[in-house]
Amino acid sequence: MKRFLPLLLVIVTGLCLTGSLYAQTDAPAVDNLYHIALNGDTVKIDGDLTDWSDAQWKFLSVDRPIYGILDTENESGIYPADPQDASAWFAVKMDDDNIYFGLRVRDENAPLLTGTDTPENLILYDHLNVFLGLYDIGTDAYVSPHEELFIAGSGFALTDPVTSQEVLTGSSYRIDASYDNTGSTLGADYQIGVRAIDYGTDPAITYNYGYVNAEIPNTEVSVQLWGDSKGYNLEWKVPFASLAGSIGSGNYANFDWPLYAPTDGEIIAFDASIGDADVASPTPDTEYLTLGVAGGLETRAERFSFRGKIVDMELNPNNTPRWSYYVDYKSTQSVTIDADLSDWEDAPFTGLGQDHPIFVEIQGIPSSPSDFSGYFAMKMDDDNAYFAVRVRDEGTPLIPTLDTPNLSFNYDHLSVYLGLYDISDVPSNPHVEGPGEFEMYRERFAGTDTARIDTIDANRTYRIRPEVDNVESTRGADYQMLLRALPYGTEPVDPEEYSGAYIDTTIYKGNEAAAQLTLDEKGYVMEWRVPFSSLAGEISKGSTPLPGNFRGIEWPLFMPQNGTTISFDADITDRDDSDGSRGLNRFLRLGDQPSLWRDSKSFKMRGIVTKTAPKVAVSNEEDFVGNGGLPNRVILAQNYPNPFNPTTNIEYSVPAAGKVTLTVYNVVGQRVAILVDGFQQAGSKVVNFDASGLSSGIYLYQLKAGNEVLTRKFTLIK
Repeated sequence: MKRFLPLLLVIVTGLCLTGSLYAQTDAPAVDNLYHIALNGDTVKIDGDLTDWSDAQWKFLSVDRPIYGILDTENESGIYPADPQDASAWFAVKMDDDNIYFGLRVRDENAPLLTGTDTPENLILYDHLNVFLGLYDIGTDAYVSPHEELFIAGSGFALTDPVTSQEVLTGSSYRIDASYDNTGSTLGADYQIGVRAIDYGTDPAITYNYGYVNAEIPNTEVSVQLWGDSKGYNLEWKVPFASLAGSIGSGNYANFDWPLYAPTDGEIIAFDASIGDADVASPTPDTEYLTLGVAGGLETRAERFSFRGKIVDMELNPNNTPRWSYYVDYKSTQSVTIDADLSDWEDAPFTGLGQDHPIFVEIQGIPSSPSDFSGYFAMKMDDDNAYFAVRVRDEGTPLIPTLDTPNLSFNYDHLSVYLGLYDISDVPSNPHVEGPGEFEMYRERFAGTDTARIDTIDANRTYRIRPEVDNVESTRGADYQMLLRALPYGTEPVDPEEYSGAYIDTTIYKGNEAAAQLTLDEKGYVMEWRVPFSSLAGEISKGSTPLPGNFRGIEWPLFMPQNGTTISFDADITDRDDSDGSRGLNRFLRLGDQPSLWRDSKSFKMRGIVTKTAPKVAVSNEEDFVGNGGLPNRVILAQNYPNPFNPTTNIEYSVPAAGKVTLTVYNVVGQRVAILVDGFQQAGSKVVNFDASGLSSGIYLYQLKAGNEVLTRKFTLIK
């Protein structure tokens, strides 16, 4: 049976991924943590996605920062050319008995490709593949735990429960601990696929891979072509009971697969990919977009790169997955403001685009995601908030026309709306009073008498702090911050930026920003660092000799803490001319409320501040022995930094003297560099790899020492 072409091909016999070599003192990184709504809104399988309003939708596009490319010439046949060619929004939900998948795909070249074929060949056509590890991997895990040495072509040994004979699996998928001969087995792994085709009244073409080579019974699928025929919606319901019991055939006919029952707070391993085919079999041209970043998912369960945290909506009514975002927080972030997002690998990027199933028009609609779409991410450390965007804009990105900071909203820009206070105990921003329904107080500036108090009419719903506002809902300070998308270059600069809310002032107190066009000039990348101290103290602008209304008010200093939930929102804005006139901008927003510049009560997103462990490559103490700390096994650590541009360090250890080779391959198995090739003594080594001559993309680096062959992946982003 032919399987789909992964992003990373198994290129030699004996590949394996080593175990985790990261120190974990805090929570693992949140870049791959997804919220699965359990017992939320009831889903009807009809191709209408309006009943998915509580689901967290993930944008799958070639523009995703981890892919590192907008110029796809060197990736032909692997990725779609652009998001207009193929891009998608993907979501997962559960109830007690079923798992549901939602997909909204833009495909302007032959969507729902016709052609009669067998179910197992669905991967030759437009399709969805989902990879599931239906077991709890725990809150400390970062990826699927199935990491034992995997020998390509053989796999692991299972014991047949009836014949007691050994069955070689051919892959790293698991069934149940009672059958497997490995220590990491926690539960059942599946690859399940569905073809994207107009079914009409015909049965759904679905298929289950892994050890189980069979169609899935009792599933429901609906696929609806868009009215303009430029894409389609897909809904898929899979009963957990259909993935349990005696569902195998051949060598696996005697194995019973366990029945999964979702539980609030569990974290499962999963991944997904969509395939876009524009030419029918027997010469398919399928291109892929993935949720995670690893390949070989059809045989390698340990490469499922996403974690799904189950959120029972009946027990967690405040944390609807649609509005929840994890803010990566470390005491100190290693972020350089240079418009290079390789140091954002541990931040979750969330998509912005018109094809979002619950898209709300704010002002104007892009003609397509190639015209205007993007990704947004936020990070924090003890002293700063960091923001990053990657935007596709095939009109006129980074319009260079100069203007005063307070007119930045007339041009391409990023707006971020922050409520820097804890809302963990409430479902949304608590600042519900409207303009004019509350007042503020400040010390009056009249000669030397500062004891008198002025009353200030509040013309917005923004707050400052309880001692200033006269309403009980005030919890802390609200801000609107705006950064113009200008070609700052790669050096950090003081940007032309503007802060709204009550503070009518340009912020220059330690802010940094950088922006630059992508290589193909069809978009831009922008980074921004805002010190919390810039948002505290006496920050309002005032004229002389009379002060502005909000002089004399001290804004509080925010200090992030693990577990705090803040109120926030963000949007990116596109304009395609430079005459400075108003009213021509298009907005793409994380939330779905208008007028955020006046109404903090409309900040829709919830930023869950999560302290994460830094990704520092270290080895476990038990990997080394006395007598100088020599390793007791071959170790290949994850490179650092990763992603990188253009250099990175690769650390490895060998337990005995001998021949060592360290080689770099591209995704089609071609050798692109030999870093080590010769005799070496036992011990730990570090090699610096300079990829200046290579194009952006995902690569493999492979260590051979004695009989061991270890391989890892890394990402070059230029």
